[in-house]
Amino acid sequence: MTGVSIGTLVGNTGDPANLVMVMKSSFACRRGEFVRISHQERESEELSNVLARVVSISRSNVLYNTGLGQSVSELELLPGAQVTGEQLTAKIEVVGLKDHATGEIRIPRRPIDPGSRVEKVDFQFLCEFYGFSEHSSLHIGNLVGYEKGPDAVPVFLDVNRLVTEHLAVLAMTGSGKSYTVGRILERLVAFHNGTIVVFDPHGEYGRALQGGQLHFNPSMGETEDNRDKESLPRIRQLMESLQTAGGGIHIYTPQDSAFREKYAGVNRELALQFDHFEMDEVSEILPGLTEPQQRVLDVAIRYWCLQEQVTPRDINTLRHYLGDGLEELRNWDELSAAEAQALNGRSAAVASMKLSRVLNEAQSFYHGAIGSATDIYEMIGRPVDRVGRLVIIDLQGLSDTAKQVITALISGEILRAASSKTDRIRPCFLIYEEGHNFAPAGGSTVSHRIIKKIAAEGRKFGVGFAIISQRPSKLDPDVTSQCNTLITMRLKNPDDQRFIAKTSDMVSKADIEELPNLSTGEALICGRSIPAPLLVKVGMKALLHGGESPEVLQLWGQWNG
Repeated sequence: MTGVSIGTLVGNTGDPANLVMVMKSSFACRRGEFVRISHQERESEELSNVLARVVSISRSNVLYNTGLGQSVSELELLPGAQVTGEQLTAKIEVVGLKDHATGEIRIPRRPIDPGSRVEKVDFQFLCEFYGFSEHSSLHIGNLVGYEKGPDAVPVFLDVNRLVTEHLAVLAMTGSGKSYTVGRILERLVAFHNGTIVVFDPHGEYGRALQGGQLHFNPSMGETEDNRDKESLPRIRQLMESLQTAGGGIHIYTPQDSAFREKYAGVNRELALQFDHFEMDEVSEILPGLTEPQQRVLDVAIRYWCLQEQVTPRDINTLRHYLGDGLEELRNWDELSAAEAQALNGRSAAVASMKLSRVLNEAQSFYHGAIGSATDIYEMIGRPVDRVGRLVIIDLQGLSDTAKQVITALISGEILRAASSKTDRIRPCFLIYEEGHNFAPAGGSTVSHRIIKKIAAEGRKFGVGFAIISQRPSKLDPDVTSQCNTLITMRLKNPDDQRFIAKTSDMVSKADIEELPNLSTGEALICGRSIPAPLLVKVGMKALLHGGESPEVLQLWGQWNG
């Protein structure tokens, strides 16, 4: 199949990331567009098409060069004279050729012939090249340059690889990263019946159920994408159906009346069971305890669990043993000599003070007045449950420490339940918004250890995660290096660009140079869930999202004084 020739390969073709094409005209192609080149990999094989992307264009003219100085302004051509001396070259980066036996896209090992024709590609060629199974894939958007009208080229992500092999979404604020995540998660729930847990530090995702009712994007009917015209109403129908069936959106919040007002009482108040947590988790949420203070707390927890055989156990009883009930602890006949010596009032008072501060900030632990404790199996579901759900943990207004404590403890319970030998939960996908606050580089937060553990071990137990950040350079590289799909949107900070180049071998130098120029809603996607790195215009989402900037002029109004 022969297409329209737009240029010719010249120079050294040995580096597939650095090919040069002489263009036929300045209108032959634009930066970011795809081209193809006929290539024969082996003598015994037929010609195949290598797909490549134009990453930069150079244009100069001998009549208008910098050496002319001010005389350029005095240069005039005779009417009808043709401009000569034009030099048009484009740098091309090979995407790969498709192995028709395996369906994989690979870089050619034999250099492409110098002098080869470079041809335009159409949407049909691109759709066939990026073959997909729609049943097991998620439509994220359309290829940049081919995003509108009947020639739009849809881009799909492999769901299994996206969810189980982890995702990083990195972009500066206002680029559309949370909106992109919103499109992904609503499709995972509606079309693939998944369980998603979002740790929502600013209450953005919860807006979809504000007031106790589902809210959908009012601009949904304005989409120009033919696929979205069909899929967005379908998502609405499925989400409403799931909500009626007990799935859909579930909101969990701290025990605060403001959340009950925000969600008209349909939210579920967190009541975490302190005795479910391991001692290393307790040490993390109460940092700075001395050895005697840790020993007092350990004794109090053991005695509390012994005395209250019926679960869930009231956290206020534990606080009692660290205060007025300390004498009861001292009389416990199972104490060792070292433990008995450590049970002094000062150590108990400090441990009690630190515990009380965390409990008061988080407002998310079980006590007798709350009714029932948070059940992780009810939150996530068991494998036999067939109802998809979007679980939103709304942490709006809490301190950073409280957000980290809640995120760490829920994440830890999920991983433990997922790795249970006898009673496992459904596979689930955890979303960490503002990830640099939960797993920072070179720092230590309460949630840091468990996120690193999920990054390393979660895949084996069906627990995947996505980490979203506007400051990639502040993220723990051990966490991001485990993310096998990378969605990068506009990034202008050089430190963030260097971090991505350093921690991911999926992004080329040309890709990094493209990042500052991306428009809102455009993303570079690469990794295991997509056949090759692609620039994508992310499509519209169905559910309402609260991450948009407010219209300040409208909110300020006009003074009529």
